[in-house]
Amino acid sequence: MKIFRSLMIKSGVFLVMVSILILCLGKASAAFNFPAAGWHRGDASFAQENSKAALSRALDSTNPNIELDIIDFVDANGNRIGLASHDYLMKRATGLPGAFNEKFNHYSRIPPNAANPQLPAQPFMTVVELFELIKEKKAKGIVPIVSLDMKEEGRNVEAFSRWVGEMIKAYGFQDHVFASSFFANNIDPLKAACPECLVGGLVFNDHWGLRFLSPKYSSVDITPISKATFFLGFLGKKEHPLDFILIQDDIFFKHPDLVEHWKNSRKVKFVGVFVYNKDRGYTDEEWSLLEKVEWIELDPPQMHQYLRKKGQK
Repeated sequence: MKIFRSLMIKSGVFLVMVSILILCLGKASAAFNFPAAGWHRGDASFAQENSKAALSRALDSTNPNIELDIIDFVDANGNRIGLASHDYLMKRATGLPGAFNEKFNHYSRIPPNAANPQLPAQPFMTVVELFELIKEKKAKGIVPIVSLDMKEEGRNVEAFSRWVGEMIKAYGFQDHVFASSFFANNIDPLKAACPECLVGGLVFNDHWGLRFLSPKYSSVDITPISKATFFLGFLGKKEHPLDFILIQDDIFFKHPDLVEHWKNSRKVKFVGVFVYNKDRGYTDEEWSLLEKVEWIELDPPQMHQYLRKKGQK
């Protein structure tokens, strides 16, 4: 009887452990409701890119997923609040020289975002405000997928990266917020602070030098040594560990087999595509190719096509 009772207890423990494992796996598979598409910098046809108005408009749409760019900002009291801004430098959005955090230490003194002269200027949104906005949407039963493009280039980049990871973890956003960057120092500290967070790189050629880099590599694969040999294909580059990869759309359309390469050779969990040409929609052939990827970041012309195809608009 004692042996039988012992076996029953062990069997019960085993069943409990298996049940927990199944629940965990089920939760992991439910995370990131892919395939999906996000508004690139919010609904930038409605309000200034990355502004609270543009992002709120996107989050209130029938497709409440967003992509936005963020940089560091610390106020005069030493409080890190971050900014939603595509550029580390102020010139394009404000007309002023220098970097935001070098020029100002009071958030209230930052001039408004006027990146698009055809739209009214809007205040820059803080990263803290962004997380609170996402929290509000979740309280209403809406869980948006959020793609953070980390654009910090200052001396406190690693502290900013860690802070973002800690924020994602503190808010419990690990299963629907992920972060990518051109730079390894923007994502590595984040991953260290939040190991369960997903971080990724980008395949793009918006800089002439990167046209020498194979699309089988990301900019985060570039080492200090390989920068000197960019014209030879960046000799000495190393495969940086990544959870996902985002590919510039025109590069993807020329090389759709990159999906298999990044998944099979680089072992990424998912592949995404981000819009480069903001003014035109995609062809039927291009939409067909996009079915190969899990995530796409779209400007209004492509997003309206996407919503029509999904029967949501």
